[in-house]
Amino acid sequence: MPGKKPEYWQMKLTALFSKQKKEVTGATQISNARFISPAFIIGMIIGIVLLIVLVHVGFYKTYVRHFPGFEDYVRPDGRQFHFYWVMHFHGMMMIGWLLMLLVQPILILKGKIKLHRMLGRLSYILAPLVLLSMYLIIRSSLDRVVAPEEQAAVVARRMALDVPLLIFFAILYILAIVYRHRTLLHSRYICSTAFMLISPALARSLRAYFDYSRDGSIDLSRNIIVIIVLAVTVGDSLRLKRISPFALVLSFVLLNKIIWNIKDTAFWQAIAKILVQLF
Repeated sequence: MPGKKPEYWQMKLTALFSKQKKEVTGATQISNARFISPAFIIGMIIGIVLLIVLVHVGFYKTYVRHFPGFEDYVRPDGRQFHFYWVMHFHGMMMIGWLLMLLVQPILILKGKIKLHRMLGRLSYILAPLVLLSMYLIIRSSLDRVVAPEEQAAVVARRMALDVPLLIFFAILYILAIVYRHRTLLHSRYICSTAFMLISPALARSLRAYFDYSRDGSIDLSRNIIVIIVLAVTVGDSLRLKRISPFALVLSFVLLNKIIWNIKDTAFWQAIAKILVQLF
């Protein structure tokens, strides 16, 4: 990329997507290349790199530093912690997904569209495995609840904390596949799956390095994510001169925040009892 002017990449991407159908904004047909500018792709690469760093930082004390032995250890609260195979499976799937999100835009910048599409087909296997790993983590956390008096609160909490992320990730991925031939929608929906992975890493980082409580770290992480997605949505909408597909992601993170805020209400606990039957 050094030495290449932005106009060079714009012309290159325009040529790469010239065979795709044009999308319609109002009555004007606009090339797909407009919606996948070098700035958008580079921004996606930078964002995924930062997320990978955040995941490493957030999970360093509780997971990464125990590699490769992963021996049991005593938590600060005095409880013994054991590494289950589900945790390793979940970690591998998440890193695999982030690496795929990182490699895909790089392939586009390099003009390797055929390889980009081939790798995209691997997501048909990887995405279901990511969802399976998320499900198993939720199921594992529920299975470890032994005290009857804690079950209702833990169930309501886990259903509010993790289940929405699983559902939203699945919806965004399905939309990305449905619109895989429409660059504007596909590129935004697929990269939006990364937003669903920020909260766990960010909340753990706040607890590990800034002495936040568990609930306090989750509250702050949700607020930060809302601000980030709002900024991305507004910026993208101004550029497109129409409502950005990121608006759907914004609605998801807002709903996620609302669900977390009502986790202790009788209304949500009733819903959680229904949801837990599916898990």
